[in-house]
Amino acid sequence: MSTQVTQCVKQIASALESLSALFEDPSCLAFEDIHKDMELLEAQFKQKATIDAAFAFIADRDQAGRTVGANYANAYLQQCLDLSKSEAYNRLQRGRLLFAAPEPPSPPPPPADEDAEDLFGGADTGSGTDAGSDAGRQEQEEAQRQQQSDARRHAGQVSAEKQDIIRRELDKLLKAAAGERARIHADAMREALSRSPEDLRIYVRKAVESANRKHAPRSNPNAGHENRGIAIGRRKADGTVDIHINTTAGHAALIKAHLDQGLAPNSNLPKELQGEIDPRTPRQRRYDQFFAIFRQYEQEYQQENNGAASVVIAVTLDDLADGDAAMLYGTNVGLEVDCFDLVRLGMDGTTDFVLQVDGVTSVPLWLGRSARIASIEQRIAMFAVQGVCSWLGCTTAMSECEAHHILAWIKGGRTDIENLTGLCREHHRCNNDHRDGSFNKGYMDFDPQTGRSGYRKRPSDPLRFNQSVPATQSAVSRIYAAKGRCDCARTGIPDPAFHPRV
Repeated sequence: MSTQVTQCVKQIASALESLSALFEDPSCLAFEDIHKDMELLEAQFKQKATIDAAFAFIADRDQAGRTVGANYANAYLQQCLDLSKSEAYNRLQRGRLLFAAPEPPSPPPPPADEDAEDLFGGADTGSGTDAGSDAGRQEQEEAQRQQQSDARRHAGQVSAEKQDIIRRELDKLLKAAAGERARIHADAMREALSRSPEDLRIYVRKAVESANRKHAPRSNPNAGHENRGIAIGRRKADGTVDIHINTTAGHAALIKAHLDQGLAPNSNLPKELQGEIDPRTPRQRRYDQFFAIFRQYEQEYQQENNGAASVVIAVTLDDLADGDAAMLYGTNVGLEVDCFDLVRLGMDGTTDFVLQVDGVTSVPLWLGRSARIASIEQRIAMFAVQGVCSWLGCTTAMSECEAHHILAWIKGGRTDIENLTGLCREHHRCNNDHRDGSFNKGYMDFDPQTGRSGYRKRPSDPLRFNQSVPATQSAVSRIYAAKGRCDCARTGIPDPAFHPRV
């Protein structure tokens, strides 16, 4: 079988190379001559979505993550197939929908207690025998297998885009309605043959909503709570960021009640800006109230939490000397801000931490073995040096990272800045604390010449550093890029600290 796969891939690669050469100069081609061929090619390439899903399923099943020193197959797909996180996730989910065992049917509600009050009007009037229940469950499972088979039959004619639309809508199914997934998926794959992507999204969304209504009220009155969440986007060209909140109706009512308190004219405005007419729209007033609530929370709990929820900005002396109003500053949460954002955040009254850099010396970070948890000063130092997670190619914000002991705490590693590096949750679990290359897993190590943490797979391998854009834009990386290394890198003698340790 593997020989056949190899032969097919070589034939496709050769054909694509030849086709690509024909399209190098579009001026030699006419639409009327080639459009039928390109339509046929596009139709055939729909089959690749199913092939991709099948391969992702195989990679997941056979623990392909181990080949790249990771725990899960998504890391293999990202590193070896050069996929984004979202595309790797899409392929894995498509593979599970098409090839994994369907989720078991939703169990019937328990028999009603004759003495119990029926609060939701969902009590059964009778229950079948256990044998009848088992037979019914087997019929449902067989129906799900048939539905999955139907979905696979249509998959070769459905584009990856449409399959991802279906998958994203199916992700909104409540747990109580999970048994409906195979049926909705099969129906959606069939409908995808004749519906546009936009219409298909509406079709699947309505099917999911119907299934959720059918299962949620009686089996789990709090089912909507499972889908709660907040998603924060990226900075847009106008300096704004989209934040999406998915909440239950009760929590939405509480949020609205608090926000409506800010609708009064001049609410949340300083006295010098208050006047007879408040020019803000109701949406803007609610936003100002929303931010005022956060500001009050931060003021009350910042000291108690030791600054754990603070926005940290790394600024070099060159930034202060040469920066202008358009300059963007990196933060520990992964969002860039400008000087106007700093004013709105009230940065003029914050505590300043001065981090002197030759290796890394400055604030008293030498906790020794007195504590396992990194201090806020150490986390600020890690942010200044790294910017983001220090694993190769990672761009996860420092606020989402955990402080990793390069030499494990249990092996005597100290909570000193030279022994700490920030790793995101995924890569923290990929680190090999044995530091021996076992299980094909690498580990983080410290380079005393540069003061940076890097990755090596085996003790004999050279250190490799994170070269992602956010990592190269950290404060320390920008200083080294502009100024170069100081003499301490050559002599081994560190510069004297601004504030010597006592």
